[in-house]
Amino acid sequence: MEQRWRGRMLLAVLLAAACGAPEGSPERRDGVLPVGGTGPAAGHAGSAGAGAQAGAAGTRAAMGPPQSGAPAGAAGAAGGTAGMTADPTGVAGSRGPAPIAGAPAPVAGSAAPRPIAMRSAGCGKPNGMTGTFQAQIRAFELDRGYYMSVPKEYDPERAHRLVFGYHGSNYTGVMMRRYLDNEKPPLLDGSIFVYPDGLPLPNQPDNIAWELKANGRDLAFFDALLSHLRDSYCIDETRVLVNGQSFGGLMTNFVGCMRADVIRAIAVVAGSGPRGAMCTGKVAAWLTHGMDDMNVSFTGGEASRDFWVAANGCSAMTTPGMPAQCQSYQGCDPEHPVIWCPHVADGGHQHPSFGREAVRVFLAGF
Repeated sequence: MEQRWRGRMLLAVLLAAACGAPEGSPERRDGVLPVGGTGPAAGHAGSAGAGAQAGAAGTRAAMGPPQSGAPAGAAGAAGGTAGMTADPTGVAGSRGPAPIAGAPAPVAGSAAPRPIAMRSAGCGKPNGMTGTFQAQIRAFELDRGYYMSVPKEYDPERAHRLVFGYHGSNYTGVMMRRYLDNEKPPLLDGSIFVYPDGLPLPNQPDNIAWELKANGRDLAFFDALLSHLRDSYCIDETRVLVNGQSFGGLMTNFVGCMRADVIRAIAVVAGSGPRGAMCTGKVAAWLTHGMDDMNVSFTGGEASRDFWVAANGCSAMTTPGMPAQCQSYQGCDPEHPVIWCPHVADGGHQHPSFGREAVRVFLAGF
């Protein structure tokens, strides 16, 4: 068994060396995301002559129905499980949230008995809008847009999960709703979904994305939106979850780090970071990254994994997870598992064939 594991490790190293994307700033390199595609991203941030609106419009035109099954390639090589690389950001001085009884099983996604819900101020208010709709809120002295999906049978007396979905470069919230494809069982039941809209970056006007600054507009947008939804809907404050892909994966890692005191779990697809930030505690983390990702380097995804492994007190040991591409880290804080799902020849920078279902199962465990 040990010989077979070492053989896998050697294969992972060779594949990573052959397929890893060139180094560079992931904020600059993060590309336009074709929905359900299995090849490289359709464009790059800062492409010559690409206006922000034109990029978004072009992506809309290219959209098709989301695909949950891209052609399976090599069976997700197990990558980078030996040891942990040093993380320059560190987690010194971080503080964890109060323990919550009843952690979900991190592999199969089946939850242990749930903790008592912390009901938000919106519980009992009957006037929250239902269905799907676009809305705006004022944050950081800016009008910010977001797309909502609230069950038509919404019960204002039932505390719901709140699931954020963050888009990649030159996408929108409504487009990312289709790409992430989270609104299916088992996650659909008892959940409210929100998909924020990004803005052009100050130093990259052709790139609609997220500002990863502790005192910046997008963390303020998260705070304002969370506060508004807590007041408007019946939210279980112990089950605020975040999912994102590409630049949305960077934002997911960032808010998970900066707001671990209010976020229970994150699911990151082809993202990197957090970097240069003082985190507020631990979050349960599920991460996937393609060894052949040409937009955000595989080493950046490994660094994200290592960050959460260290933050959550895990050891370097793993056990096989589900699906087979995934590895569950051992020794983690019981409430904060880390699951790492490398893949190759299965989507590159995009969601892998197993990814959407695995995210739904993981998040539904909370």
